Amino acid sequence: MSDLSVAVVGHANAGKTSLMRTLLRDSEFGEVADQAGTTRHVEGGALLIDESNRLSLFDTPGLEDSIALLQILSAYFPEQNVDGIERLQYFLEHLTDYPELQQEAKVLRALLSSDLIFYVIDLREPILGKYHDELKILSYATKPVIPVLNFTFEAEENITLWKEQLARLNFHAYVSFDNVHFQFSDELKIYQKMQTLLADKESLLDELIALREKQWSDTFQSAKQLVANLFIEAASVRYQSDDNESAISAQTILLQQSVRQAESHCVQQLLQLYQFRQSDIENQALPVSQGKWELDLFSSDNLQAFGIKLGGHIAKGAGVGVAIDVAVGGITLGAAALSGGVVGALWSVKQRYYNEIQAKIKGKRYLCVDDETLQVLWLRQLQLLTTLQQRGHASFNKIALENSLNVNADSLPKKWNRYLRKLRSFPQWSSLNNQRDQSEYYKRELLLKELIDEI
Repeated sequence: MSDLSVAVVGHANAGKTSLMRTLLRDSEFGEVADQAGTTRHVEGGALLIDESNRLSLFDTPGLEDSIALLQILSAYFPEQNVDGIERLQYFLEHLTDYPELQQEAKVLRALLSSDLIFYVIDLREPILGKYHDELKILSYATKPVIPVLNFTFEAEENITLWKEQLARLNFHAYVSFDNVHFQFSDELKIYQKMQTLLADKESLLDELIALREKQWSDTFQSAKQLVANLFIEAASVRYQSDDNESAISAQTILLQQSVRQAESHCVQQLLQLYQFRQSDIENQALPVSQGKWELDLFSSDNLQAFGIKLGGHIAKGAGVGVAIDVAVGGITLGAAALSGGVVGALWSVKQRYYNEIQAKIKGKRYLCVDDETLQVLWLRQLQLLTTLQQRGHASFNKIALENSLNVNADSLPKKWNRYLRKLRSFPQWSSLNNQRDQSEYYKRELLLKELIDEI
């Protein structure tokens, strides 16, 4: 297997390991902590490009005493015109003379064995002499160097200052890459800069860019499917209860638990997709709208949907009581009205809502999730998805799902009401129901695709 190798170097605590985690999509790589010197040895990871090629990345310890190291290197061969790389090699050959610089020696070995160097810079830090020394040492390795400006969100005002300093040292191919506030487009810029500096690897890096774009797109598509499927599960779930307060209360609690568990499972899957830990998120229960999860099938909210179903065949405004009477015997409208297409329409209604109609007659109630709670459920998932798309692996802040019920209707699918009417007509589409069948399941898949496209 052929490797394109990169050494990730920089001052201690600049974000090298976090950069590795983000590029590798591996939240378990190395150790990230808000303290200096966490990485004590060289660790490697790889991005597979194809069966025979990969991009290997090597996380190195922080350069803790670059000032002393540069003084030692500069003192070699005072009367000879010796290249920087020969100074590095001489230092490594005589490392026993400098036991206090073991960490720096590990970095130098990584420099000499790599094709390219990422130099990670913490923009929050002032521009000190140690950075000049580090860049001077890197130039001795005679390898292309890409300065990576980290923490740009917190220290954007320092970007211009660093650009000027880097230009003075003849480093022009820098990139901005915030390990906390991640943007996928910034990652692509890293590979594009690599192409500029490694002309002989241009086609290989083209393949890597295409692969990473596909992987990112596939991840986003899978995430959208999880969110859309959760909405279908929650919106079509329906529990039956006896029509009395205690029975309704008990079934409502079971319904709440079922939907909350479904949301929790969706959150876990989203975290896994983006390679974050469960501990990265604050667990918050799905809020209940003023204690109300209950929405009976025959409530006023569903009368309109039922009327739309019958609107083309029966006078608009026909009440649910009329519909029930017609469907179970036609005793309200009279025999004269039951003819031709009207009979066919009513029979269709009876078949679709047979269980619900029977439940109403027998003193039963059907419970489902109310509209406002479904809005919150949908918007929470969109918030989480957006956060994960822009979250780098250097963030120590937990992800908090807002419990506010002040939802923004502009963020809801354009056909929200139509989706709800459809889903509440097909309780068999939800695995949260006790009974589930595959009837008209192809319509579920069509609706799932529509919802995915809405995200």
